[in-house]
Amino acid sequence: MPTARDAPTKRGRSEVWTRGPTARAIKRELRRLGERLRELRLERGFTQEQAAEAIGVHPKHIIKMEQGAANVTVATLVAVSVAFKVPLRDLFPDSDEDTSNQ
Repeated sequence: MPTARDAPTKRGRSEVWTRGPTARAIKRELRRLGERLRELRLERGFTQEQAAEAIGVHPKHIIKMEQGAANVTVATLVAVSVAFKVPLRDLFPDSDEDTSNQ
């Protein structure tokens, strides 16, 4: 019987981060998401601490999210949409570029 040690996907960083084009696309979209989150936070007049309290995360996580350095979960995105009173889709900025070939 295979053990966790033999499993192809051990705990740790996901394999998607080892694929160049995919990793670059993820980083780019996390940066864009972070910019959008900061924009929404400022529009609502929240400090990072106030936003963290409303969302239910640590203030340092808000900083990482806005920098595009956090791999944000769907649950956190839902919490952001509730705290900022916007539909989930409004967290994702429209893209001017064609991303279908990436």
